[in-house]
Amino acid sequence: MKTSRLWLSRLRSLQILPKVVLTFLLVLSPLYAIGLKMNEYGSTNVKNEIANSLTSRVNLYMDMLDADFDRTIRLLQEYVNDEDLLKLSSSSEIMSDIEKTQAILRLKNRLDLFKNSSQFIENVSAYIPAIDRTVSANANVIAAFDRTEFQALARAVNLFEAPFQLWQNRIFISVSYPDAILNGYRQPLFLLSVEVSRQAMAAKLSQYTNGGGGAVLAGNREHWVVAGSADGTIGDDILSRLGQSDGTGGEEAWTVTIRSEEYMVVQKQSTRLDTRLIMFVPLQNVYKPLQNFQAWLLVLSVASVLIMLVFSYGIYRIIHRPLKALVRAFRKVEQGNFNFALDYSSNDEFGYLYKQFNAMIGRLNVLIHQVYEQQYRVRLAELRHLQSQINPHFLYNTYFILYRMAQLRDHDNVVVFTKHLGDYFQYIARDGMAEVPLEKEASHVKNYMEIQSVRFANRIVSRFDGLPEGCGDMMIPRLILQPILENAYHHGLEQKAKDGWVHVTARKTPEQLVIAVEDNGGSMTEERANELRLMLRSSDDITESTGLVNVHRRLLIKFGEPGGLRLGVGSGQGLRVELIIPLKEEQGLDKNADRG
Repeated sequence: MKTSRLWLSRLRSLQILPKVVLTFLLVLSPLYAIGLKMNEYGSTNVKNEIANSLTSRVNLYMDMLDADFDRTIRLLQEYVNDEDLLKLSSSSEIMSDIEKTQAILRLKNRLDLFKNSSQFIENVSAYIPAIDRTVSANANVIAAFDRTEFQALARAVNLFEAPFQLWQNRIFISVSYPDAILNGYRQPLFLLSVEVSRQAMAAKLSQYTNGGGGAVLAGNREHWVVAGSADGTIGDDILSRLGQSDGTGGEEAWTVTIRSEEYMVVQKQSTRLDTRLIMFVPLQNVYKPLQNFQAWLLVLSVASVLIMLVFSYGIYRIIHRPLKALVRAFRKVEQGNFNFALDYSSNDEFGYLYKQFNAMIGRLNVLIHQVYEQQYRVRLAELRHLQSQINPHFLYNTYFILYRMAQLRDHDNVVVFTKHLGDYFQYIARDGMAEVPLEKEASHVKNYMEIQSVRFANRIVSRFDGLPEGCGDMMIPRLILQPILENAYHHGLEQKAKDGWVHVTARKTPEQLVIAVEDNGGSMTEERANELRLMLRSSDDITESTGLVNVHRRLLIKFGEPGGLRLGVGSGQGLRVELIIPLKEEQGLDKNADRG
């Protein structure tokens, strides 16, 4: 008990930096342990998944081979009863040459069909000693009788247990008539053989391998091998290793080492074909993603420790230095009175900070009053400063327009243009008016748009759809619409050679009035719109603000949230600016409403 209290007391007396380091260690230790456990579990899981995948592919391929060659053997047995083959082998001496020729052609056509029935058949041949000829699907002419090949393939085999025969490194399935055993091993009347395509089986095996692995199909009694890997010698080495091992006949995965490299191996036996299929994949390929993960886990561990130390020391400096400054400031007001106290049991810097905070409580009421008054004056000064920043951007252009009209003696348009220009300058020169009715602001904007229509004649079409009913008397800050239009003309449409347009629309909902200004500048993207939104939300105290920022801040000062500007990409791929004015009773939108 005393020991625990002693440790607790020591922990409380520690400075901030050791406490932060200990906290990070307590947080990171279980996370790191979980990461190691997940890595171990991932390694086992990936290995099992690879093994299951290999096993599934081995079973699938072997089942496919069993079914394919079972069909081939059945067809081979059916062809024994072929009428033309029986006639040619038993009664050819009483057949005319035409009958022999026709029978041979019909037989060859059926052999062609037989060959095309499976992708693994290289050739189908009928050996007929009676006519001293061999009829083959691959031969365009009737070949001479090959007695050596005939005798090699005529030996007795069990088609249902070990159908394959190996002769001159070629794989055959053959059946003789009559059967060699039943015939007393005398020469049969004819022999049917199917030569298996090594190339087709190797290509099929290659389709079932990946990641640097391979596959080997081998006969058990007849020692033949078909490899489906880029390096066939690896398959031979694995086959040789398995032939010397016991207990490798199952379908579970195991590991063998070939040429100093480990391989995951899966084997499948076929009792129907007396063959075995072996698939293998390098363990390096199996664990390669996990090795990368382990390397990154090590990097993460080192980085976590470094980040922990740097962050802990940074927290110490960030907190400790401001606290010292606050303590020096609080000492200046230590003579004030307080009515309650805050307790802090530790003996670190926060204990002294809380003590000085208690001395400051008695002065809070006075300070709160001073802060509110100061905030009010700052907001008022900011409003006047923002209003003073808005000035016309096109003063010089208007003089050049008047100059060109005068040169062209276009007196009628000079009269109209100067009327709009006079109304425009009269409106912006009213410095004493901080707020104006929305109807007057809209009239000023229409004058501005008429002036710009003259300036951008035949290039830009300007349109103002008018205000919703009952909104004209709403009081708003002066000159909040013109900067938005200036932005559209100067930044959105200035490079537009033709077919430009600016639309001003307004809609009213029960909660707010939305005035939208949209152009078809075509250069606005969602990324640029996001940058402008960030600029509006920025709280930096910049001396020179853009027109959009000025308008947004003036609306926030006047109406608060959710007033302000809302930016987006318009239908014409230009900037769409929506001016949001919250609707309140005191804004006079509905003069006939019962206000109590």
